[in-house]
Order: sequence, then C-alpha cells, then structure tokens
Amino acid sequence: MGEPLEPYVPDPTLRAALEDFGQQCDREISVPPQTRLDRGYGGGTLFVARLTEPAPPGREPTRKVFVKVLPARSRQREVRGQQRPRAALGDFARQHLAEQIFPPIDLRDGRRLMFQETTDDARMRGLDELDGEDLLAAFRAVLEAVLHEWNSAAPAPGRAGPPHRETTLGPYLERELRAAGAWEKIHHALGIFGFRSDAESLVIDSRPLPNPLRTVDPASPHHRRPVRFHAGFAHGDLHGGNVLVPCGADGRPHPERFSLVGLSAVDAEAPLTRDVAALLLATVLRYVPSLDHDGSEALIDYLVHPQRGRPGALVGPVAELVRIADEVGTAYAQPLAGPATWRRQARLSLIAQALTCTTFEDLRPDRGLWCLRLAARAMQAHLQESPVAPAAPATAVGRWPVRPPATPGPGTDAAHPHRQPAAGPPDPDPGQHSGPPSRVLVWCLLAAALLALAGVAAWALAPGSAAT
Repeated sequence: MGEPLEPYVPDPTLRAALEDFGQQCDREISVPPQTRLDRGYGGGTLFVARLTEPAPPGREPTRKVFVKVLPARSRQREVRGQQRPRAALGDFARQHLAEQIFPPIDLRDGRRLMFQETTDDARMRGLDELDGEDLLAAFRAVLEAVLHEWNSAAPAPGRAGPPHRETTLGPYLERELRAAGAWEKIHHALGIFGFRSDAESLVIDSRPLPNPLRTVDPASPHHRRPVRFHAGFAHGDLHGGNVLVPCGADGRPHPERFSLVGLSAVDAEAPLTRDVAALLLATVLRYVPSLDHDGSEALIDYLVHPQRGRPGALVGPVAELVRIADEVGTAYAQPLAGPATWRRQARLSLIAQALTCTTFEDLRPDRGLWCLRLAARAMQAHLQESPVAPAAPATAVGRWPVRPPATPGPGTDAAHPHRQPAAGPPDPDPGQHSGPPSRVLVWCLLAAALLALAGVAAWALAPGSAAT
C-alpha cells in the first residue's frame, strides 16, 4: 500500500494538483516508499505514484504510473513529443517507449504534469542509479536497441540501409542545438564563462582552440564544410534519468526490458549519432569530478579519438562506456558507410551535446567548462580531418581563466541573451595601452606648436635676418 503524498512530494503546489487529479478521476493517489526520483539536468522531476480505483469489497485494483513534472520552459516541447503517433514509431516504441495515459495537467506556476505508464510487477531504477557491470550492461542494451532495433540496418528493397543526408557544418550544429533546446541559451552560456560567441578561437588554460559555436555564423570560413550523416529515429533527450530498468525481487536489473520516458524530442529524421552522443556524455559526466588532470585530459582524448584505443591514464567504468559506445556504433555502421564516416558523424553529435551541456546551470563551472573544452577539442579534430576550407584571420580571441562577467544591468536585452556583455579577454601587455582619442589630439597639437616655435626661432637667428 502506498504512503500519503507528503513527505515524498513536499512541493505544496504539486501535491495539491495531484490530490485534485485523484478526486476528479475518482482515484486515490499515493506514493510508494523510496520512489522519489530527480532526473537529468533539465530541471524535470520523475517519480512513481500509485492510483487506487473504486472496486467491489475485497478487491482493490491499483495502477502504477510515472509522474513527470516539466519546467515551464520545456512544457510545449514535451507535449509535441507526446503527440506523435506511436504507430509510426514501430515495434521498438511499443516495447520500450512509455505511453502517455492521462491528459497533462497545467500548474498555476507554468509547470506541467505528465502521466506515463509503467509496469505493476517490477521495481524500476534509472540508468543513472546503476553502477559497475549493471550500468555497463544497461548502457549497451539501450544503444544496441536504439540502433539495431529501432533503426535496423537491414537493407530494404531498393535501399542500402537508413537514408543519408547532405548538409553543411554550420546548419548541422544549429539544428542539433535547436533540437536540444539549447539554441536560445548557448550564447549566454559562453558569456558566463567569459567568452565571446563570435570569437574565432578560445584560449582555455593557455591552449588556443577553435570556437565550435563560431561555425554556425555564415561568415565563418568553416560554415559550409560538407557534412554527410545517416538519419533515422532518435529519442532526442537520452540521458540516464530517462532510461528506466526493471529489477526483479532480488534487485537484479533486467536491462533488455528497459523503458524510455521523457519523449520530448522524438524525431524520425535525426542524425543516428544524436542519441549515442547524448547518453554517452550524460553518463561519463558522472565520473568527471573524480578525475585528476591527467584523467580528465585522457577522457577528452578518448572521446575525440576512440579509434586510438584507451589511454593509459584512464581506468574504470568511464573508459568502458566510451569503448562500448564506439563498438556498438561502428558495428552498426559497418554495412553502411563504414566506421570512419560514423566516427566523424559521432564527433559532430558529441560537439553539439557538449555545447548543450554548457547551458545547464548545475554543471557550471567545472563540468561545464570541461564540456566546452571537449567541444573545442572535438571541433579541432574535425576541422583537421575534414575537407580543407580557406583560413580566415581571427576576429577575436576568448580566454580562460577570466574575471567573472558583471551582473547584467537594467539595459540588458532579455529577449536576446547572447547580446549581453561578456567578460572580454585580459588587458593587453603594459606598454601597449593607447590613451583616449582626446588626449592623443592634445599631444599632437602641442608637438605642432613646438615645431612652429622652433622654426620661428631659427629664422630670427639666421644671418641677415635683421637686415631684411
């Protein structure tokens, strides 16, 4: 039997909405013990509730549901994802995508409640609650199912696998940032770190790296670099909080029976590396705070160049996660364009996901800066390995560390956060400063006057000047 909503739902607005929902549908709503779950980096909350329906004496049918609380900023995006016809998503959706079973409820503070189905006979754990071999097994099961089941590589009549698409680098990254809901926030995020989004390069810990966001500007020389990618179905918001794994009575997980929730960005024409990069980065970020400097750099190297093998400084589950993602992806791509093309596509998705993570407030500053460094290093590798484009002189250079940006004043344009003033690069070396224009003009006039006086004196002292 479930417990009252309090203390598992301490939020009074949310608790009142759930109680009102139970009264309107003539069901008693409660929360099983130890099931309150906070999910992901986007601010949403997911937990299990139990609905008890009226029944004859001696029978008390209950139904467990997932209750997802959406922040006001993401509610429309989530609803659009839920409204897609499930029949169009195939058998994978029926087996692994949780279904919306009640109409959403709007809270007065702008948030929205969504109700998604779950099974009554299993205890569910999020992938981000798993560790060790259980984590690795579930991680592999999800990636293999998303690629090999949802996006089967088996050739169809007249087709050699999932369709490929042609685009260019700038539009590709912009599309991925928009799909992740990060486009409106990414320019402001770079400003928080002290960088200008239009800088050609970023100097992080004395190392100049290409600014990955600069490529979305049509004026960038890299904006029109050709990009080819394979397209298909993607969940679009794949992180450990949106992957639920049932467990048996003994607590042992059954990863092959996983369910995906948070269907906010399901896309039938997404790059197939979108989900792989999203789940990989969200999972390895759990381990970044525990890595020393060498381990942190080794992880970036391994993510950017998985074909080179595991760096010696990188050990434990985090290295296995990178290896599994590369192994599953390249095995899927083998009958298509091959591992090299897949890895280039995966790297671009990694850049987009890393930039997206810089917009998450709870990852700043340490893990957010690590993600920015990862994105810049991955972009550097991509530019070195992809077709050469004409070089352009740097228009600006960002630097880290810098002083924190000043708090935006009342004149800040809130509708365009990327227009907010960001902390610029450090001052030039002493001796390179130039004074204000007015001071320079005064010195020029003074110098001219002195030269004129010197000319008059020379004329007066010249021989024969008195007789003239």
